[in-house]
Amino acid sequence: MSVGGLAGGVRAVMDGKGIGTVLALLGLGVFGVLVVVGYFVNYEDRRGRR
Repeated sequence: MSVGGLAGGVRAVMDGKGIGTVLALLGLGVFGVLVVVGYFVNYEDRRGRR
């Protein structure tokens, strides 16, 4: 999701798509990055409590 969103956002800019499309794709990419970072932070917290 993060790679596809970020790459899609860059591609949309290069293709001259509308700002709504570009922002939606880049937002999806940022959301994907936040999900991955949140997962690993949560994993480290649970692992450290053992």
